[in-house]
Amino acid sequence: MLKFWSEKEAYLSAAHLLDQMDAVLHRNSMQVTTFLSFAMREWAEGILNKEQLAYLLEGGFPDAERVRIVIGSREETLDSADANLSILEVLPANPHTQLEHRQILGSLIGLGIGREVLGDIRAGLSGYYLAASTEIAPFLLDQWKAAGREKIKVSLCHEKPNILSDVGEQKRVTVSSTRLDALLAHSFGVSRASAQEWIKQGRVRREGLVVSKAELKLQPGETISCRGQGRIRLLECTQTRKERTAWQLVLYKSQRQ
Repeated sequence: MLKFWSEKEAYLSAAHLLDQMDAVLHRNSMQVTTFLSFAMREWAEGILNKEQLAYLLEGGFPDAERVRIVIGSREETLDSADANLSILEVLPANPHTQLEHRQILGSLIGLGIGREVLGDIRAGLSGYYLAASTEIAPFLLDQWKAAGREKIKVSLCHEKPNILSDVGEQKRVTVSSTRLDALLAHSFGVSRASAQEWIKQGRVRREGLVVSKAELKLQPGETISCRGQGRIRLLECTQTRKERTAWQLVLYKSQRQ
């Protein structure tokens, strides 16, 4: 199973996950993972389902991309509180300034904090929200004072985060075919090679299921999502006079990490 991961860091993370599953299977010890990337999460879910272990995904936000997995024995009842995560609200000290996502992530990396204890970063009405492990939250509350050049105020969020929704834009896209990679490239304004790399990395889903073929043919009514970019709802497909494919769609650009 570990042969799936060629990168050393991912290989070691996957090996640790297997150790945690083994602890549940043989010592009946509930385990909580670090925050996992989407690809690592899917790999882990496949094994958990095969072993029929109870598990719960928790990222602090609805449809979170980076999550912790609470793993229990087959008959164990799990609770979201077992994930031990906190939501932090990050606001600019000067209410007339606006923070940017890159400032938030860059300042966290600058503090020497690894991604394994950090979840999604979501834009809010006034600032940002960050999901983090409860273990690291006190350090962030005490030491995290700036994001880039902007001074910030960090506090625990005890209520439901007021997250910005993805913004939908109706548009018409003309492509050479109904292939997935062509639609992604034109919709998000990237090269076809970049779109193919997204697909190769497992970042693209059709109707919630990961797709692996760039040549996949699309149909009206389908929803295509790309992690970190947004999603596309396909409305109508017609042919132009020059025998190209014209899609009428709604593009939702992501406001999140």
